[in-house]
Amino acid sequence: MELPVLEKFCFIIDLRIGCITMGIFNSIVTLLLAVLLIAYAVDMKELDQLRRDDSDAAMSSVVYTIVILLAVLLLVKFLVDLVFVYAAYKEKCGIMKKYCIFWIIFLVLFIIAFLKTLFQLSAGYVIAQILFLAENFYCIIVMRSYLLSINEDGVL
Repeated sequence: MELPVLEKFCFIIDLRIGCITMGIFNSIVTLLLAVLLIAYAVDMKELDQLRRDDSDAAMSSVVYTIVILLAVLLLVKFLVDLVFVYAAYKEKCGIMKKYCIFWIIFLVLFIIAFLKTLFQLSAGYVIAQILFLAENFYCIIVMRSYLLSINEDGVL
């Protein structure tokens, strides 16, 4: 099974403009999600200081560490998203292909951490992360379609 190849972004906009738009939107959403996770980590640390059960202390410290690592990953992804916007604007295929590799690694790490902390997070954080993943999947499909369209032989 292969990813679909799109001709237009949102059925009306050119793929290049769509990649730039998705890159800017993705960087904003990534930054907002990182801020949400940092706020959640602060709340989690305050609650942990108020409630000091030994049975829950080990689990909460693991979840706290994973949330901090997710926030750091998201901040790194924010910076890489800005580099992607530059690459899409200048039509630099090499940088965009490296972004694809980074995105796959990031996606695997993000999904593992998300599944590990799924039941400790509130519904709002879970919904925000699921929407973030869905938006990233569409972004990768648009980016792959754009890379295929600017390569003459149609091969990545």
